[in-house]
This record gives sequence, C-alpha cells and structure tokens, in this order.
Amino acid sequence: MKIISTSYTRAHGFRALKRLHKAVIYNRGVPSELHKMYRALIHLERYMERLTRQKKSEKQQ
Repeated sequence: MKIISTSYTRAHGFRALKRLHKAVIYNRGVPSELHKMYRALIHLERYMERLTRQKKSEKQQ
C-alpha cells in the first residue's frame, strides 16, 4: 500500500470514524490505541478510494 502525503477529505475521515465506531462496538480495538487505529483507517479509506477509481477507469476503457 502506498501512503500519499496529501490532505484527507471529510469523506475519508467520516468513513474512517464509521469503521472505528464499529470496531469499538464489537470490542476489536484497544481503547488506548484508538488514535493509531483512526490514522490507519483513514489511510485505508484513501487507498480503497483509489482502488475503486482505478476499477472504474478500467471498465470505461
């Protein structure tokens, strides 16, 4: 996974918070590391968005 140093959109942050919320509900995260989990999830959201964008461009060609 390539990490890009540009800023995140609000949509990335919101989707990452949704994932983090689910993890807390299902007790899959350590409360002391929520900030680390959020940062990892926000990177994941941007990565998934890029993958989706690539798949759409491949289908159009």
